[in-house]
Amino acid sequence: MKAQIRKILGEKRFVQLTAPLAYLRDLKNLHTDFYVDKKLYKKHSNVFRVNNFEKKEAKIILYYHSIEKGFLFRNPKPRFAKAKIIRLHAYLKDKEVIQNIKLSQIRAGYSVACRYYELHNEKVIDIENYFSRRDYLLYKGILNNYYSQDFQGIKEFTFDKFYSKIDSNFLDFSNSRRSVRDFTGELIDEQQIKAAVGLALNSPSVCNRQSAKVYLLQDKVKIDEILKIQAGFRGYSENVRQLLVLTADRNYFYTVGERNQLYIDGGIFLMNLLYTLHFYKIANCPANWGKSVKDDRLAQRVIGLKENEKIICLIPIGRAVEDIRVCLSERRTIDEVLKVI
Repeated sequence: MKAQIRKILGEKRFVQLTAPLAYLRDLKNLHTDFYVDKKLYKKHSNVFRVNNFEKKEAKIILYYHSIEKGFLFRNPKPRFAKAKIIRLHAYLKDKEVIQNIKLSQIRAGYSVACRYYELHNEKVIDIENYFSRRDYLLYKGILNNYYSQDFQGIKEFTFDKFYSKIDSNFLDFSNSRRSVRDFTGELIDEQQIKAAVGLALNSPSVCNRQSAKVYLLQDKVKIDEILKIQAGFRGYSENVRQLLVLTADRNYFYTVGERNQLYIDGGIFLMNLLYTLHFYKIANCPANWGKSVKDDRLAQRVIGLKENEKIICLIPIGRAVEDIRVCLSERRTIDEVLKVI
C-alpha cells in the first residue's frame, strides 16, 4: 500500500505529506525508549538499591580502587580513605561475598583492605576505632592461600621501563599501558599531542561519521575549574598543565536507536587515544565524566562548548615523573568475562 501511494503521489510529494507523521512517530519512540532506559537503569543500577551479588561486587570495586589510589602517594595521609574503609567493611563481611572469594575482584577487595591495615601498622598509626586487628585477621583468613605479604596494591616502574614496550608487539604494548597520575608539570609539545590525536583518528565509528572532537586546555585556571567539577582527580591536579576534553557531537546521529551511539563512538575513540598517547610517551589518566546535566552545563560554559556536544571523558596529560607508580587495578580473569553460548 505504501509503495502504491508513493508511486501515485511521487517521491517528493510523498515525503512532504508523510514527514509530519514520521516526526510524530520518532518523537513517540524517543519518549518510549527513554522511559524504558530510565526504568531499567533505576531497577538494575547501584543508585537506588544494592540487592544482588553483582551490585555488591560493584561497590567493593568502587571502594577498593579508591583506596588503592591512596597507595600511590609517597607519604599518604594517616587514616586516608577512612569513610571508604568503613563502607567496605559491610561488604567484606557479607556471606555472599565471602562465598565468592575465588573471583578476582572480591580477592582484590580483601587484599587492598589487608594492605591498608598493614600500611598503617608499619607506620604505627592507630586505626583500631574503625579497622580493628580482628577485622584484619578475619580478612586474611578469608583470603587464606590467596593472601600475599608482597601485595602492595600498586606497581612501580622507572620512566624507561614503563615505556619500554611501546615498539613491541600489540600484546606487550597493550599490557604496558597504565593510567598515570603523577606528572612533572612540564608541558608536552603541541605537535606531539597533535600526532597522538591524529593517530587516534584510525578509530572506527558508526557509518564512518566520526563525531568525536578533542579539545586541548592549557589555561591552568580553566583546567582546575573543570577538574573541580569532575571531583575525581584530587591530590594530583597541581601538576596538570594540559587537559584533553573528549566530546561527541549529537548532530551526527539520526535515529532514535542511536541515542546512545555517541557514548559508544566516543568510548572507542577514547581507548584508541589512550593507546596513542602511551605510544608517544605522553602520560595520561582518563578521568570519568559520569556527571549530571547541571555539571555538563557548567563545564560547557568553562570550555565554550555548544550544547550539541557531550563530554565523554577528561584526560589529564603530562610528562610522567621518573619513578612511576600506578594502581594495580586487578583485571578480571578471562573465565569471568568470556561466556560461550
